[in-house]
Amino acid sequence: MPSVATSPLAPHDSRPTGDIVAARRASGIAWARVEDGFHVANRDGVFLGYLDREADGTWLVFDGRSTRVGSGAGLREAMDVLIIHHQRAEQAA
Repeated sequence: MPSVATSPLAPHDSRPTGDIVAARRASGIAWARVEDGFHVANRDGVFLGYLDREADGTWLVFDGRSTRVGSGAGLREAMDVLIIHHQRAEQAA
């Protein structure tokens, strides 16, 4: 069974800025580690996207339609990319 955690509880690999910490807490996104190197995100039962770790350790970030929306050097950075992507999409709507 995958482990589930909200983004503030996920493993930490960099020191985020105050704005990013606030975005994580306000996001309401639940993260599930499906397998090593593959995490999915949902909010209120809606699939938001996924993170896929490459062989070099880089995390690729995809939205809920499997469109690549960015990357991160570490897991936390990749989570932030997806959170910010969704916040911007919501603001544009």
